Amino acid sequence: MLPLSIETNPQILSEKRTVGLVCKPGRKEIEKTASLLVDVLTRRNIKVLVDRGSCPSTHKHVDVVDIEDMDVDFVITVGGDGTILYTLYRLPSRQIPLFCVNKGTVGFMTETSTRYAQNALNKVLDNDCIIENNINLASGTEDVRFEDALNEVYVVSRIPGRLLTFDVRVDGIQVDFGRADGAMVATPTGSSAYALAAGGSILTPRVHGIIFVPVCPPRFELKSMVFPDDGVIELELVKKGAQGLAVIDGQTNYEVEHGGIVWVKKSDGVSRFIRLSDNYYHRLNTRLVPRTKQVA
Repeated sequence: MLPLSIETNPQILSEKRTVGLVCKPGRKEIEKTASLLVDVLTRRNIKVLVDRGSCPSTHKHVDVVDIEDMDVDFVITVGGDGTILYTLYRLPSRQIPLFCVNKGTVGFMTETSTRYAQNALNKVLDNDCIIENNINLASGTEDVRFEDALNEVYVVSRIPGRLLTFDVRVDGIQVDFGRADGAMVATPTGSSAYALAAGGSILTPRVHGIIFVPVCPPRFELKSMVFPDDGVIELELVKKGAQGLAVIDGQTNYEVEHGGIVWVKKSDGVSRFIRLSDNYYHRLNTRLVPRTKQVA
């Protein structure tokens, strides 16, 4: 199976006919969009569960619940990529697909704008869509298994500005050694996020790879590298007394002691996104690639 697999002709609604809704809080324009989307759903006799911690609960046709308790066919997010990650880490299952409406700064993972959200949602409810499966990363230490990551596993010093020394191994073989402020392992999805900002390359979704990216290595002691996604990457903290944090998608973190090894590999699970078409390059071109005036 390709790292990015597409489910065509999906059956979006089950007998539950229930949809979750999660919004970035505190934005009036988002609240308006959320209300319009609830109207679309309720007109089709679909039950709506709204996240207790984000969207307002003023609409009379919704039930307010915690994301952790959402037993739904899919979840609508209204916000940006941060709202998507917030939702993923709280859902009871990553098998629940997300349909994401963009009201963030970049919103690379989102599918539609607020302007076209109602029309797009109607297409989804008519099964005029696909589901895109994105690989996740499993990771942990000898004693602890971390949550899966959609974007990246980032290992950084507990003391800001303090360098760590990494021994980098793939399937037990040393491939690099050196100092940096931190180092991350990212999926193709995550390669367009923090890893890109740190100087890594974008991996298109059909590349069978994951990328290692050091953050601010002095004298280029560590290099960005792409590895096959069927191996295990290990990051060992070898500097005496240096303690680290493993940060998972910016959502959770775990302490890593000196001599600790953080292992990372492709997870068995995936994150699922509802899309109107297989539109990765369009999203890349319109949201991440800087626009410049074309010279005649």
